[in-house]
Amino acid sequence: MSDFLQLAQSLAVALKALQMYTAQHPRAQEGLAGAHAAFERWLLQPGRLQFVVSGTKAFVDGQVQDTRSPHVAALVRLVSERGISGFVFERGVRPDELLTFLEGLATKPPKLEEQGGFEALLRSSGVVNIKVSQTRYQEISEGEDFGSEKAPALSPAPPVAPSPSPENLVKFIRDAMLSSIAKGATSTSGSTQRATGASSFGPAAGGTSSGTLGGDSGSIGGLFDDGGSGPLAGFGPSDLSGLGPLGRELGLGEGMPTPGQLGTLRQVLMGLSPEAQLGLLAGLGSLPEHPAGLALGVKALAGEVLAVATSTVLAQGTTWAQLRGPLQDILRPIADRERLVRTLSSHLRLAGQDPTQAEAILRHLEWEALSLEAKLLKVLEQGHLFELSLEERLALLRELLDLRRFDDFVRIQEVLLETLRSDQSELRLKAIQTLNGVTRWAHDPGLPPEGEGPLAEGLRAHFAWEPEPPVHRWSTEALESLLAALVQRGELAPVLSDLHELEGLCAFLEEQHPWRNDALARLRTSLQRPPLLDAAIARAFALERDQMILEVHPYFEFIGDPMARHLVARLGEENDRTRRGRLVESVRSMGPMALPALMHALTAPAWFLVRNALMLLSDLGDAGCVPAILPLLRHPEPRVRRTAVRALWKLGGPVAEPHLVAQMKDTDLETMQEILFALGQLRSEGSLPQVTELAQDKRIIEKLRIQALDTLGHIASAKSLPVLLECLRRKGFFGGGESQPIRLAAAKALAALGTPDALAALRKAVEGESKGEDREVMRRLLDRPVQP
Repeated sequence: MSDFLQLAQSLAVALKALQMYTAQHPRAQEGLAGAHAAFERWLLQPGRLQFVVSGTKAFVDGQVQDTRSPHVAALVRLVSERGISGFVFERGVRPDELLTFLEGLATKPPKLEEQGGFEALLRSSGVVNIKVSQTRYQEISEGEDFGSEKAPALSPAPPVAPSPSPENLVKFIRDAMLSSIAKGATSTSGSTQRATGASSFGPAAGGTSSGTLGGDSGSIGGLFDDGGSGPLAGFGPSDLSGLGPLGRELGLGEGMPTPGQLGTLRQVLMGLSPEAQLGLLAGLGSLPEHPAGLALGVKALAGEVLAVATSTVLAQGTTWAQLRGPLQDILRPIADRERLVRTLSSHLRLAGQDPTQAEAILRHLEWEALSLEAKLLKVLEQGHLFELSLEERLALLRELLDLRRFDDFVRIQEVLLETLRSDQSELRLKAIQTLNGVTRWAHDPGLPPEGEGPLAEGLRAHFAWEPEPPVHRWSTEALESLLAALVQRGELAPVLSDLHELEGLCAFLEEQHPWRNDALARLRTSLQRPPLLDAAIARAFALERDQMILEVHPYFEFIGDPMARHLVARLGEENDRTRRGRLVESVRSMGPMALPALMHALTAPAWFLVRNALMLLSDLGDAGCVPAILPLLRHPEPRVRRTAVRALWKLGGPVAEPHLVAQMKDTDLETMQEILFALGQLRSEGSLPQVTELAQDKRIIEKLRIQALDTLGHIASAKSLPVLLECLRRKGFFGGGESQPIRLAAAKALAALGTPDALAALRKAVEGESKGEDREVMRRLLDRPVQP
């Protein structure tokens, strides 16, 4: 630890003891003795110690100190708060002098000011070995010359002149004020400072800049930095609590500033950028209590500052919509805000700008300050509802809704609904805009049950007769919100009922307006938004099947193609088997209008979606679907191939025959069986060569040969008789015949063929068959021939 850090620590210990106990207390005496001993050790060699503060930096005998030490940082703060540059300690400092010094540090700055300041305290107490330092430190830029060839990085500046020139004083105070505002704005908004091209108020020509008060006076970081959403989005109040020393520099006391002082302060404030002016106004509450003249002067000029800042940012392109919130935040805590707004309105009027917006802000703040009961009195008893802004009306209604003051909520809603029948379009517009805002709460948090029904009825009536398209547009939006809320709650039948009622109301109008029909189409289209489609599907999952068919399927059919496409898409995502079944049933209920969605699904990457689409197409499609199905006969998934075979013969009929026969050359066993079944259903004589070849080929598995023989029986062509007779032949002693399953399959096919030759052959086989189960089966086939 350095010698000065030890000295600073001993001072901190002594000061803490003095603040906790009286000066005569042993702890205080012990702390004072330790600090005095530390000073004696320090002053033994150089005989003098100079401690100077410049901004947040501390210097001891010209050497910068580490302010990361809490003891040094605390000493810097104590010295700065008392408006002095520092102290000089000389050899011979007495304990009583050090006690007076510590008591000065422990005294609050306002009380110290009442005693004439720190220097007067030392002088009146007879302290001669501790003096207030008149030295300030400044940073020397490279190339500057202060009487020597090479100036040090930090050097003592000449003592501050007791009476700087008015020009230098204005710049001096302005720079200091900007520095304070900038720090407050940065800490409030958390934004990075950036330059906006505002003027820079540097030191006067030929003068010097204090390290404490210097710096660029550009725009306040964060005030107008919003990431692109508006010039005032990052606006926040500035911390002005550190401006006490500047007030004293300006010569201000505890009373109202003199006209000259007020003029100087006006020069300072009017020279700030509009960003800094707004930051200062937002932080008026943080102005120091002493000297009181500073706060009195700034507040006296606040109206002018507000007027200049506001008109400037408006002229630069800021809109009232962007400015309204920050101005409300500035004016809200100010007791005499009416005076400020009068000054602002007058200034805007003279500048050719709109003063009514400023007056509206004042009215809003006055309204905001009223109790809820007082607001209801003005709205319901005194008829001031439409004197409020849209935001104020909605804020009042939402407050009533949140407090469950449903009776008052409904009373105001009744006024709004009644106004929809007014002859004045301006009043109707205000009413429907407000009701449109109310409908957005229909789903969350929900409207009073006794209010939603009349609201929906009034909006439907207004939709049907409102003659002005700009007003009618809001009615359409309000009904959109109500219909959406019904869907989200699963009340699908009322949605259809409301839309049919609107269609009926519009159809009976004497004068038809295309824009009204467009609005009706917009309402239907609004129900096609994916979240609402999902809500309707969720309702289908929640109901019992019979109730789903009655309630949900008509709604799906009403929505049409968008619903079908959404259902099919959900079918490709659903993992639950029961829900998949509901989705399949819902698509099937839509009939042919689901075909475009199903055709599109045939190209989906999910094989199970393709298979489900093929199954549905088999029920809903026609021969026009065949070209889209054909490529799926070669799909990599066997289950898709088999389903494609089934869909193909059901929809294509004879058209499918050549494609099925061609596929027999190269396919898997189960798909082949599906093809054979299809050929049998089609009675495809064109496939006889391929099917008989399968029936006779002893190299393939018996199961497939039996399927081929069954297919020949379904085709029932006389051309297959020789093959069937050959397969009916019994195996001899030396082989050559067929197995029992093949013979029985051939017998069934002969019975199905039903021709005299076939039946005669079957009878002969029965007669030649030895007694047993096979003979009995064949005999029953002969008695009751299988009908193809």
